[in-house]
Amino acid sequence: MRKALAVFFLIIVSACNVFAWGRDGHRIVCRIAFQSLSPEDQKEVERLTKAYQTPPDNDLKIEGYPDACIFPDVARSKAVDARKKGETSSPWIHFEPFNAWHFLNVARSVKHIPESACAKNCVVFAIEKHSHDLQTATNDQDRAEALIFLGHWVGDIHQPLHISYEKDQGGNLIQPVTGGFYPIPQIPDKPDATLNLHSVWDSGIIRQDLPGPDVLFFADTLQATITAAQRKAWLASKPLQWAQESYDITTLPDVKYCKRTNCDGACEALTGPGRVLTEAYQDEFADDVELRLEQAGTRLASLIHAALHP
Repeated sequence: MRKALAVFFLIIVSACNVFAWGRDGHRIVCRIAFQSLSPEDQKEVERLTKAYQTPPDNDLKIEGYPDACIFPDVARSKAVDARKKGETSSPWIHFEPFNAWHFLNVARSVKHIPESACAKNCVVFAIEKHSHDLQTATNDQDRAEALIFLGHWVGDIHQPLHISYEKDQGGNLIQPVTGGFYPIPQIPDKPDATLNLHSVWDSGIIRQDLPGPDVLFFADTLQATITAAQRKAWLASKPLQWAQESYDITTLPDVKYCKRTNCDGACEALTGPGRVLTEAYQDEFADDVELRLEQAGTRLASLIHAALHP
């Protein structure tokens, strides 16, 4: 079903996106999770989502849990802006401690991610923290925040380039991406904008894979293909293993992120600042992206259910 759905669908890729999956990907993950829940759990997720109070100048329209899962990216951006402006009393500063929780950086020499890699300040810890808070918090605001951020973190950990290297910011500094297949960002007042490798994995592959503009329909289509055997296999692992799965994709030679000189060597940066990616790249990795979205949604549903029924 995966490659059959890959009908060309042109949408301009957002500029310099540093957030995992972009808005479409996060909505897909949280829609798959929501559709995988029981009606009882869906009602509680809807109730908590509606109960959540964002800062008054939030410009994200939230019409359901899939939309809410985008909010942590908004919060991160707003927190960074508030800090730059010295607005220490801004309500967005509340989210500043979460800034490093969107990813996990490792050394280039790492092949198998150790438990010590996170040090309670990465996406693995974030999943554990907000799973616990969803289960134990005593008021709806804190539980809703945990639910929303949990959805985002599970999406993040399944985006391969969020388990990567600090020096190139997970591929954000690997630019320009050329080749004519992935659209170059069109940004007002930035005529020289370029596309980077991270953005291709955030949004480019997904948007070229969409059969139409209805992201939630696409999510439902993916969710309908998940088998009981797949669910069982995917749920038999923990967040650190999910990070390892992403890292294994990140370090594949054909991803063109890095390359190991030998089986036990470091995954070194490739020469040259940019990458040439064509339709062949899409053909090779669209299935991997769909699989990661399906795994993320399935695992998120399990975490939500467990937290709602301690």
